[in-house]
Amino acid sequence: MGNARYDDSAWRNYSARSTDGKTRDQIFSQRQMHADLDPTKIKAREAVDSAANPETTPIILAADETGSMGVLAEQIIRGSLGDIMKELYDRKPVTDPQILCAGVGDVNCDHAPLQVTQFEAAADVLGEQVKNIWLEGNGGGNNGESYPIVWLFAARKVIADAFRKRSKKGYIFTIGDEQPHTAPMTPEQVRNFVGLDLQGPFDAKSALIEAQANWHVFHLIVKPVTHQPVLATWKRLLDERAIVVDNIQNLAAGIVSTIQLIEGHDPRAGWTGTDIAVVEHVTAQLSATA
Repeated sequence: MGNARYDDSAWRNYSARSTDGKTRDQIFSQRQMHADLDPTKIKAREAVDSAANPETTPIILAADETGSMGVLAEQIIRGSLGDIMKELYDRKPVTDPQILCAGVGDVNCDHAPLQVTQFEAAADVLGEQVKNIWLEGNGGGNNGESYPIVWLFAARKVIADAFRKRSKKGYIFTIGDEQPHTAPMTPEQVRNFVGLDLQGPFDAKSALIEAQANWHVFHLIVKPVTHQPVLATWKRLLDERAIVVDNIQNLAAGIVSTIQLIEGHDPRAGWTGTDIAVVEHVTAQLSATA
């Protein structure tokens, strides 16, 4: 997929047409897993080079869709997705970005703890797929969500020319307010929710190690729940790459400046207004990684 490029005016027109005057439930009207987003029905998601995008860079944005975190998906469709693409095109920290969006829940209690779009460069095309994510809104009240399922999917079910042609890593950003489940997923859970047959349990650390072979892996912590050791648990897994972002309105600045820093660009240049505070906050947290 991704045989087009980002057009800012097309995105703005699409976003306004799809969201203006509508509630979250009206935007995200799906009430069950959409077949096109079901990982068990997907052999692989591809981020491959084309005439429009000759040197693709795969980027995964995976938002917690449980409970109050449905606001993340809403923020993405109302503006952040276009903001991220525009800043990536304008600042050029990577070549030909293609984005896959995912909804993440809890393998222990949700019907659809992972839902994945195609990789796309045209944000309006991607937006149509994002609207098909089912905001199941459950979560289990069990002190965590299944963010590591994204790493497993990325490691086992993504084909990217960046990896196989250029030995270039992509980027994964999971986003949410809870700590990750670090207990292993059972073979049944992996089969039922990812469509993979594994011989034994698969834990968060194992999924992370596999993903890191081809991906820069980050988690953005937004409004962490107070009854969990959210930051401490994430830091044990990702160290500096677990980043606190105080304002979801500035997701684009946090994500793009992170990519700039890893790619050796000056992440502070050109940002203004409330974005610069976010950029400086993210940069300070990532200094050791850089």
